[in-house]
Amino acid sequence: MSQAGALDIAGPLGVVEFLEGNTGGPVGPDASNVIFVVGQGNISVVGNPGTNTLTIKDNGFEAWTRIFASQTLAVNNGYFCVSGGPINLLLPSVSDVGDTISVSLIGSTQWVIQQGAGQQIVMGSQQSTIGVGGSLTSTQQGDTFTMVCSSPNLQWVIISSMGNPIIV
Repeated sequence: MSQAGALDIAGPLGVVEFLEGNTGGPVGPDASNVIFVVGQGNISVVGNPGTNTLTIKDNGFEAWTRIFASQTLAVNNGYFCVSGGPINLLLPSVSDVGDTISVSLIGSTQWVIQQGAGQQIVMGSQQSTIGVGGSLTSTQQGDTFTMVCSSPNLQWVIISSMGNPIIV
């Protein structure tokens, strides 16, 4: 948990001289007397100048989005495919061990998870073809999965699945 640093109350409004977290060292303001607080991963920081507040929010394990078009997947996100037509989804080119992605078919006719060079999807005892020829394809409404990166940038393991997707 982060901690506020020294507070100079000599001025009319009070000035924070530095902030210090659990690790690292004290952070002082820049030339404009600003200290930036930045979220990382699924943590967001929203400033409201009208109320002089910073809201730090844990967006949970994954941020979920309703999607209507083909796109590259982002790590630590979940997707509801709702377009009415098929959606092609490309695995991210950059991922780290433990990153997750979830996809659910709830309106689109199909999703196809396509791989990039050297990438692979593992589903139980099945493994996709390594590289751009490999894929995972939904077969019916409700097909849903969660996968975790097991080798940076290259391999994804399905840890939860509902339905009968086809792995190539």
